[in-house]
Amino acid sequence: MLVKEITPALHRLQEAFLVYEDQNEGQDDRGWYPFAEMFTDVDLVRFSKQEALKTLLVRFAYRLVWFDADMARAFYRLPAKDIDSVLKKMVVENTLAKKDGGYVLTADLELLKTTAAQVPKSVYAMHRNDILVKCCEPLLKEKYTHSYPDTLYYLLIDGQWQGAVVGKFRYTPEVEDVMLDLPDEAAKTLREEILAAIHMLCGENNPIKRFKGKAI
Repeated sequence: MLVKEITPALHRLQEAFLVYEDQNEGQDDRGWYPFAEMFTDVDLVRFSKQEALKTLLVRFAYRLVWFDADMARAFYRLPAKDIDSVLKKMVVENTLAKKDGGYVLTADLELLKTTAAQVPKSVYAMHRNDILVKCCEPLLKEKYTHSYPDTLYYLLIDGQWQGAVVGKFRYTPEVEDVMLDLPDEAAKTLREEILAAIHMLCGENNPIKRFKGKAI
């Protein structure tokens, strides 16, 4: 069988807790083992699905402070009805509170009322596996469509998604273009800061070929 056929099957088995990938950094090959063999003490029926999801969403809210149902669905890749049902119960139980179209931990409400923090001026190139990217992945994929093989990173500027870095990922990222929502003047002002943020992830010696479609 081809790797492209075997790998998706292994990942499905991994998601079902039937196999485990040993990601030991000290060896070249990564072995796969029966999950029960590697984690003999795990009780997969200790919690119901709803109980487990409640625990996950409390941790999710703690990490993100604010989130909405779409973000939870995108990150956990669970059916909308499962997420929505548990969120409603958590509001009734006063674990979560509704706020600005989403949810926060009820314990955080008073703290948020007395906090007047401002989003700092910042430019970040965000890896596709970052939790913020994963939470917004469907929106980002729709917003930043292109003809290149891969989206390498997304650009978070002053707390807002403002662009994507596209190209091809081989052994190292090959950056073809930097897509931006910013007006030309703003993009020009932030150009060096944006390029520096990208180089932090792809390497200082890795060339970036285009910026907003124009050759560098």
